Amino acid sequence: MKNRLIDLLSDGLIELDSGFSIELAADHLILYLREWKRWNTKISLTAERDELSVINKHIYESFQYARVIPPSGLLVDIGSGAGFPAIPVKIIRPKVEVDLIESQRKRANFLKTTIRSIKLSNIQCFHGRVADFPEFVGKYDFVTLRHVVEPKLSLHLGVRLLSDGGSLVLQTSCDYFFQPDFLDALLLSLTDEIFFEGSDSSHSKVMVLKRSLI
Repeated sequence: MKNRLIDLLSDGLIELDSGFSIELAADHLILYLREWKRWNTKISLTAERDELSVINKHIYESFQYARVIPPSGLLVDIGSGAGFPAIPVKIIRPKVEVDLIESQRKRANFLKTTIRSIKLSNIQCFHGRVADFPEFVGKYDFVTLRHVVEPKLSLHLGVRLLSDGGSLVLQTSCDYFFQPDFLDALLLSLTDEIFFEGSDSSHSKVMVLKRSLI
């Protein structure tokens, strides 16, 4: 299990911070997986039932987000669920300050417990919906979303939390695209796309949309 994590962390696709320890990151991810296994039987965090499947799907996909997030800044993850991509991104980018928003109380409790167990700093979980936190509007350099059902609605939701020049990062199918006039109305522009193949041979992409300076 640890060897697989080290392989993913060492594949060269992620630009790691100076002084970053792959060994420590793998240890932190193993602590996450221990909490996931303990909680998954009670509240069904993921459909996967073994650690290696979680690594190959969820942690691997979370690493794709880390490829477009720099070493520092403020990040909020909407609908954090089981902690993807926010917790793996935080482990790879330890200087990034991370807030997680999760509407389901049991999952929020899992996230809070996991953060304490790994002893991560400058990361916290908020139980509620985006609308419950008006103080978050315009605050963040990065907004992340994963496996969204309605990408357009997700953009409407996430763009409100971005600071000027901030980036919204979300995962979609490879053939999905936003019409230019829709992005213009939200003051967003597509700046990057990362295509990758999942463990089940499905193809996805991570889209990076930057908010224009006002």
